[in-house]
Amino acid sequence: MLDRTVAPAIQKISSIQLPVADITALPNGARLHCLYNYNQPVLKLEIVFKAGKWYEQSPGVSYFTSKLLLEGTRNYTAKQIADMIAYYGASLECNHGFDRATLTLYCLAKHLLNLLPLLQDVITQPTFPENEFLLLKKRTLQNISIEKQKNTYLATKLLTESIFGGSHPYVAGLDEAVIENVSLDQVQHFFQTNFSLAGTEIFFSGAVEPEATAGLVAMFNQIALNNLLVPVVNHSLSYKPQAHYLERLDQIQTTVRMGSIWPLMHEADFSELLLLNKILGGYFGSRLMKNIREDKGFTYGIFSTVSAKENATLFYIGTDVNYENSGRTVEEILKEINLLQNDLVPDEELDAVRNYTIGKFINDTNNIFDQVDKYKSLILHNLPVTYYSDYLQRISEVSAERLIELAQQYLNPATLTTVLAGKEVRA
Repeated sequence: MLDRTVAPAIQKISSIQLPVADITALPNGARLHCLYNYNQPVLKLEIVFKAGKWYEQSPGVSYFTSKLLLEGTRNYTAKQIADMIAYYGASLECNHGFDRATLTLYCLAKHLLNLLPLLQDVITQPTFPENEFLLLKKRTLQNISIEKQKNTYLATKLLTESIFGGSHPYVAGLDEAVIENVSLDQVQHFFQTNFSLAGTEIFFSGAVEPEATAGLVAMFNQIALNNLLVPVVNHSLSYKPQAHYLERLDQIQTTVRMGSIWPLMHEADFSELLLLNKILGGYFGSRLMKNIREDKGFTYGIFSTVSAKENATLFYIGTDVNYENSGRTVEEILKEINLLQNDLVPDEELDAVRNYTIGKFINDTNNIFDQVDKYKSLILHNLPVTYYSDYLQRISEVSAERLIELAQQYLNPATLTTVLAGKEVRA
């Protein structure tokens, strides 16, 4: 008989098995990755183009191209697109990112073949109506004007400008001048070059049946190879730490941002640095939260995060505090960094963060679409299939001594860029 007074034994997790994809190389240069799960009759189709900010010839064009893609085609108006998607209970959107742009379709498996003609038209024959372009420009300028009233927006933009350089594609936010200068001709040209299927990765997941795959392959095979190659753009990065104070006299709170460049996902230290970040400020029980939120009461929340892009990784710390506590907050952040550089993390704390990190990873892969997100990272970052098992292994084995070495190398205050945006504390 089961004794319910005895807790089940804790099982250590040191590896994970993600779904194996069937990969098909298409004649037009795209690759189709099929990942199967039949628990729910739902499909997700993601077409990932080399069309993010990294590939822009002119700033802002990737944003406008992605936003306008669903505003009309030769055979469908914007309203007809929206009505058809709603009729089938589906979802279709195009989002641009720092590296890629992704057209994503969710639908019931039984409706996919009905939606393929629309999808093909969106990919091959968007019209980019001028009136929609002008309206989007107007809305975007209004949104930027609103965002520029916020310390968090200004501080994050200034931090990324300082770390990457003002014209680098990994800078957060947009400028009014950039938006004003984007032309419809530039948008159309960017679509022709960067929304080509050459080099595109297509992820098809969920209740994938052979008939659906065959229909999808047939649709993509009708799209010819684009002779206009995606331009290769190299953006130089020469990081030098800086310190900025952006005075905002009308603000009671000050936004604090501190950050630097960290290794790429495929580099040796990356996995262990994720654990170091968790200890510092990467979850609710982190040292920064305990000190600056719980003990000092300076803020409702403080965090540190690792943003891994294809060509650079940004580490940064962020919080908002009463302007009178901004200086003390920075001091306490540096104090916590100093402790990580000089004192061994206690075994109990290290085990707790290890377990949290591994448990969070497992929780984040509990359905097929979460698992596809992990698989996508392997493909887009060119990582080995064993990457996540290796990651869990490194997390399980990293020592407190090793964390000190990493903190001394990557959390050196002399290498951190600091931005404060808010009211100055005057004596």
